[in-house]
Amino acid sequence: MGLTDHPLRRRAVDEMHLRRFAPVPKQCEIRQSVRLLSADDRHAEDNWLIGDRPDFDAWGLRDRHAMGSTKDNISFIWERHSEASTITLILPPDCAPERRADYIQWMELSPGRVVRATRVFVVPDFGDIEALLDHHKMDRAELVGASISGGLNIWSDFGIRDDGYGRLLVNAGKVSAAERGRIIQRLQELGNYRNMALLGLPLVQEYGPQADALEQQLSDHAERVALAKDGDQDDALLQELIEISSRLEVIRSATGFRLSATAAYASVAADRLEALDVQQVDDWQNLAEFTQKRLVPAARTCSVFTERLARIAERISRVMHTLDVRVDTRIKAQNLLLTKRMERSIQMQFRLQSLVEGLSVIAAAYYLIGLISFIIKGAVVWPDWNSPDGLIALLTLPVIIVIYMFVRRTKGLVLKDADLGSDKDRK
Repeated sequence: MGLTDHPLRRRAVDEMHLRRFAPVPKQCEIRQSVRLLSADDRHAEDNWLIGDRPDFDAWGLRDRHAMGSTKDNISFIWERHSEASTITLILPPDCAPERRADYIQWMELSPGRVVRATRVFVVPDFGDIEALLDHHKMDRAELVGASISGGLNIWSDFGIRDDGYGRLLVNAGKVSAAERGRIIQRLQELGNYRNMALLGLPLVQEYGPQADALEQQLSDHAERVALAKDGDQDDALLQELIEISSRLEVIRSATGFRLSATAAYASVAADRLEALDVQQVDDWQNLAEFTQKRLVPAARTCSVFTERLARIAERISRVMHTLDVRVDTRIKAQNLLLTKRMERSIQMQFRLQSLVEGLSVIAAAYYLIGLISFIIKGAVVWPDWNSPDGLIALLTLPVIIVIYMFVRRTKGLVLKDADLGSDKDRK
């Protein structure tokens, strides 16, 4: 009897095997780009992966990961994330320029918008580091130098050159190619997640003035609610508050996902930074210092903006509650006044009914006397029942009995129909 797998078991296992990095030799160039993709870009990316590509002696493609390699040690790695894709190309130093160009051009034609692109130069030994820094035109004022796990040293100014790539120098250290690949992967992920996290800051800067205007408008509105004495203004105040709430929701919809992603990316970047075990090198700017100086303020600014929007929403809710209570109180007062008017109307109707009943006694007495007179007149002419008075007296009692029976039967039918209607309502 075979095992019955959970529908997501395979995906969970595959997730653990993602983010594999190829072994990195002691000397090579690594080109990596991180690209944001829309839904249309995803379709184009699939076509790019399965379409016309350079030759690979080994090629494996899965839903979210692809790896390719050639006999002359060119390696390719593609990885799909929730909103971005990472593309890595490892080129050996002895690769012919024409052959390099084919793979680089194919890599750069991948869909999406570049968030980060770097050229990592791995060398066995820095030797004359000054000459290397000059060769790669590193900006000394922004230069970061650090020692990371595995004894690897890194140098970069984290700037963007004319070709659209940043530059990163890494010495090979004394670790295996596989371990070197994992360390460089963590180093690159630190930069990638840092850049992804920083995407939230421009949104805060863009929507910050709108949030300022909303807060000021809400403060003015709350003051007007407090000073309003005429209940007729409540409907207009409530409508204005609904408009403020709608504009707030527009801002939250436009920024919600990106700001949440910023918090997540910043947290992952902090984890990668801690895993690299960064150490100071001479008097150069430290990698940890560089990252925290730029990432932490941006992440906190985004976090504060998110909390600010939440506080505005709470203030709107409180002001709306105040208006609701006031409107509800006014409606209750109106209902009370209406109830009193109905009560006076009922009392008036009761008095009129009493008056009518009093008058009806007179009418009933009049008609009763008329009936008695008919009987008396018949008794006077008795036993001559052939006279009109005798005939009327003879018919008086049977007519009264017939009318009484008719009224009784009609009343019973009406009450029966009323009972049936009540039973149906209960059901």
